[in-house]
Formats: sequence, C-alpha cells, structure tokens
Amino acid sequence: MAKRRKSGNHLGVVIGITVFLVIAFVAIAAFAWFYLFREDAQAATQAVYDEYTQDVVNGNYESIYNLIHEDVQANVDKDTVTARYTNILTGISAQNITFTLLESSEDEDGSGWHYRYRMTMDTSAGTLDNTYSMQICRDSQDQYKIMWSSNLIFPQLDDTDTVRVNTLDAKRGSIYDVNGNVLAEDGNGASVGLVPGKISASTRDADLEKLASLLEVSVDYINEQLSASWVTDDVFVPIRSVAVDDEDLIDQVLEISGVMVNTTSAREYPYGETLAHLTGYVQAISAEELETMADQGYTSSSIVGKSGLEQIYESYLRGTDGCEILVLYSDGTVKETLGYQAAMDGQDVHLTLDADLCQILYDQLDGDNGLAVAMNMKTGAILSLVSTPSYNPNEFVAGITNSSWEALSSDTNLPLYNRYTSTWVPGSSFKPITAAIGLDNGTIDPNAVSASNGLSWQKDSSWGNLFITTLETYGDVTLQKALAYSDNIYFAQQVLNMGRSAFISGLKNVGFGETMPFEMSLGTSTYGTLEESSDEVMLANSGYGQGEMLVNPIHLASMYSAFMNDGNMLQPYLVSNSDELGGEAPQPGSYWKTGVFTSETAQIINEDLRTVITEGTGTQAQSAGVTLAGKTGTAEIKDSQDDTNGTALGWFVAYEVDNTDDPILILMMVEDVLDRDGSHYVVPKVAEAFRQYRGTGE
Repeated sequence: MAKRRKSGNHLGVVIGITVFLVIAFVAIAAFAWFYLFREDAQAATQAVYDEYTQDVVNGNYESIYNLIHEDVQANVDKDTVTARYTNILTGISAQNITFTLLESSEDEDGSGWHYRYRMTMDTSAGTLDNTYSMQICRDSQDQYKIMWSSNLIFPQLDDTDTVRVNTLDAKRGSIYDVNGNVLAEDGNGASVGLVPGKISASTRDADLEKLASLLEVSVDYINEQLSASWVTDDVFVPIRSVAVDDEDLIDQVLEISGVMVNTTSAREYPYGETLAHLTGYVQAISAEELETMADQGYTSSSIVGKSGLEQIYESYLRGTDGCEILVLYSDGTVKETLGYQAAMDGQDVHLTLDADLCQILYDQLDGDNGLAVAMNMKTGAILSLVSTPSYNPNEFVAGITNSSWEALSSDTNLPLYNRYTSTWVPGSSFKPITAAIGLDNGTIDPNAVSASNGLSWQKDSSWGNLFITTLETYGDVTLQKALAYSDNIYFAQQVLNMGRSAFISGLKNVGFGETMPFEMSLGTSTYGTLEESSDEVMLANSGYGQGEMLVNPIHLASMYSAFMNDGNMLQPYLVSNSDELGGEAPQPGSYWKTGVFTSETAQIINEDLRTVITEGTGTQAQSAGVTLAGKTGTAEIKDSQDDTNGTALGWFVAYEVDNTDDPILILMMVEDVLDRDGSHYVVPKVAEAFRQYRGTGE
C-alpha cells in the first residue's frame, strides 16, 4: 500500500512540473511576442518621425502629405498642407532648422506613439525654439502615419490661424554739420499719382500723354498701373516719385486732371547741390550690389549709399530692420507673438563742416567750374568742401529721369565730377612750398638781393627758344618780393640752384607720392617724371608749380598749415565722431607730418605771405576785413610754350594770419580764367567769403 502511494506522489509532481513548464513557455512566448511587436512599432514610428524631420529640414514640403494619417487627409488636401509649410517657413525666412528628439512613448491604449521633440530655426526675427508633440498611429492599411495639424509647424498655431511677418523699419542715420544742421536725413519725397475717378473723361488721352511726357514714362505704363486689380475710382495710384524740391515739375503735373502728389518717405538733402559731392546720395540696391552684399543682410528692397559720405559710411549709416512674427486669429487679431527682433537705427555722422560757409563759397563759385576748401589752421578741421558745377542729389533718390541723366552725363562742365578730391596744376600757389624747401636746405637766402631779370629769362642758349616768363618787374629781387609779385623767374632759378635731388627730397618730405589719410579718397599729389628726367626746363617750371606738378587741394591746405604751426603739417579731418564709426577719435591739432620745415622757415614764409596781400598780387583781398596772408596762382594748361589754345586755372589761398583762436584758411580754384584776369578773378571771391563769414562787411 505504501509503495503505491509513493508512485502516485511522483506522478503528481511530474504533472505539476509539466503544467508549470507549459505555462512558463506560453508566458515567455507571449512576453517575447509583445516586446518584439512593440519594438517593430517603435522602429516604424521612428522611421516616420525621421522622414518628416528630413522633409522639413530639406524643404520637401510636398512630401509631408504622404506621411499624414488618412483620417486627417479626409479634411485637408495636399495643396493646403504644402502651401501652409511653404508660405509660413519661407515667409519668416526659416533656415538652419534642427530637430532634437526628447522622448518617445507608446500611448496607454496602444493606439500609437507620441514623440516629444524640439525644433529650432533661424528666422528674420531671430532664433525660434519650440517644443512639439507628434502622435503617430496605424491607418487602415496597417501603416503608421502622423496625426497632423498646424501645431506641428508651430505649437501655438491652430488650423484656422495665420502667420504674419511685419518688418519694423530702421531709421538711416543722419549727417550733420558742426552746428547741428542736417545735411542728409530720412525725410519726405513726392509721389505723383492719379485718382481714377477724378480723371477727366473728355481729356483723358491728352492728359495721360502730358503726364507721361512730364514724368518720362509711357502711356502704356500709366494704363498698366491704373488697371491693377486693387484699383478703384477713389484710390491713389502712384505713377512715379520725384524730388520733393522739384517745384516746377510738381506745379505742372498738378495742373492735369486727376493728378495728386502725396508725401512719401525718402532720403532728403536740404542743401541739395551745394553739398551734393560731399553727401552723395542713396538709391535702391542694384542686382550686382546685392550679389556681393546679400550676406550682410541686404535684400532686393534695400536702399544703399551710392556716392559721397552716404557710400563711405554706408555700414554705419544703414539701420538694421527689425521683425515680428505674429500668429493671428481668423479675424486678424493677434493671438501670440512668435518672435520679435527690434529695429536698430543707423548711426549718425557728425562733421566738422560748417554748412553756412559752404553755402557762401558755393554762391561765390556759382556759374564757374571750380572748388573751395576751408580749414581751421589750428585744428585741421575741414570747414568747407565745395565743387561746382553740381547736381541735385534729391533727384537721384527719387529716380532720376532719362533726360536729366542725359543732361548731367553729357554736360561738358562735368557736374558729377568732384573737383576737390582730384589733383590739379597748382601754379604760383605752390611757390611758398618751393621757398620753404629752399630755405631749409640752405639754397635760398631770405636776405639776398639781386638785380631784376626782366620779364623773360633762360639759363643759357642750350634752352633754344624756351624762356621762363613773368608778368611784371618790381626792382631789386628778394624772396619776399618774389613771393609778393609772384616772380616765376626767381623760383625757376632757385630750383635749378638747389638741384633736382634736393627739390624732390623736399617734395617727398611734404607728402608727395603719399596717400593722405582722410575720410574721403583723395588724389595723390605727384611730380610726374621729374625724378627720372634730366630736362632742366621741366625742373625750372616745377619750381613755380608748373611742369608736371599736380597737387590735391586738401593736401595743399595742409602744406600751408605748416606756416602757422612751426613747420608742422596739420592732419585734416572731416568727421568729428569717427571713433563711434569704427575709426580713431580725431585729435584736433594733430599733425600728419612734423618738422617738414623749421620753425624759423615757417615764420619767414608766414611774414612774406602777408606782403602778398599788403602790396603784391593779392591786394584785392584787403576788402575781407580781416588780416590775411596768402598766395595767388595762375596755372597755365597748355601743350607747349607756343600753344595759344590753352587755358588757365586761377588759385588763391588765404588764411587769417593774426587770429590765434580759430584762424581759417580758404583755398579756391576756378577753371578757365585765362581771359578773366587769371587769379585776380578769384581773389575777390575769397575776400567776400571771409567778409560774409566773419561779418566784417557793411
């Protein structure tokens, strides 16, 4: 009996173990099946997530629709989804889009998977960084698809919302003179247009012909503007912008039925022609400029400086437009601000220039081809830069007409040419520099007296029929009298006496062949082939500013400054806040070159140049009402000594010799003075400028 009981117990154990093993196997199989299925689902949804992110990064917006669940597709078509991504992401200039997966998890009910991730992008309103949640579920084809809505573009965006990008306009910096007068600013322009409902039906064709002619556009162009889809009878249809100061044109167009002139924003130059070469002007960026400047934030609608200070200081004057990206409800009200970047206004440029003095000098040069430079003889501050004839920069801003451009570009007087940045034959205005070089190298004795050489002279018969001539005799010859009466023969002799090498050494000492540091690009003063040549006549002519001598007017003003600064040449400067504009702060009274002449030499020349005004060729300047020193000069421009078809440049450089506070120098040059009494045509103009500026006249 006991043996049977033992056998029965063994059988029960076997059965129990077997059952346990079966259960365990089934459990393990079920567990393995569950996790293998789960891993397959996760891999499949991950693939959908990865494909979506790549489509967004690569801009393959059309492909996104293929990843969307059929239940969603029933309510939105492919074109709508594609357009939504394209319009929004392109509209905000989205780039450098990156995705960072934060976590993925299966839904509690097993219907799908959730992916949490971050998407960052650079936009016109800065970097946007948002966290998203994406659900991926099976469809009827047993494929995983995205349960898409607009909040996958932005979490704040519902399907009925829209996105708007507003540009926040930055103000371009202004240009001011030393007294705070505005030389260039964002101001007003004039937009000429038509109100269709006010156009006379009976005279329509004739009126449009007249308007087209005045604005230099075609009638077809006007009709094209009038036929735009948004045009109604009572709206203003702009046709062309014109200069706000073109009063004659504005008056003429306003006589035409239906024409209105509206104020529009535009760059404005209050001093117009007077300072056009200095300020320059702005215009819409060209395609060529955009190619090289696009990486600096410029767009096809940007305005850029085209010439003058507007171009030189473009990177500082230009502002950086701001931007805001808004989510709007369907009624157009603001739901949320996605991104905001404030506008940054451009920097102002402050000049040492005095616009009042510029206007005085411009008026004195009216009708002439010439230039004027004014400089403080103690600080080097440039007070005036004028070039005539000139042009109206406001016309260029508005979009200059073909006829105006043709008139300017074909004008033989070259109104677009900036004369004070170029180089010119200085004539006798250069004699003080020659004198100072000779005094310093010991070849000129200021006390030496010699007999007159008459009105013409040559070294010897080897010169053939070439003679140095001068305009008048004045008795015994001294340095002082040679300067006062502008004796060409004296300075030709002195240069021959000192020799080519010594003269050229002196020229290099005062900056010939060097680029003068200045805010505007200046022509380099040169002496041509004088150094290589053995021509004695060329050397002799160079001594009184002829030959191949070419001098920049601002450089010449700096040379003259040495006579009031113990032989040191001032560093001219134009911008007083250059330290704020990427340069070094100007130091009034700084020298470009020191010790170019000895203090004794500077004093001798300084006193001798008084004599030019008191008894020499510059006596007309006594009407200035201030005590001046200076030098006249008539530079001959001709092919040879026998040339009778040449012309002449008239020069006068004068400065307030006894003013110890703020002495100014005024340099003026006028072209074509051969038949207008040479430099004597210029002297009274400079004197009058001093008289008006200093208020010394009646």
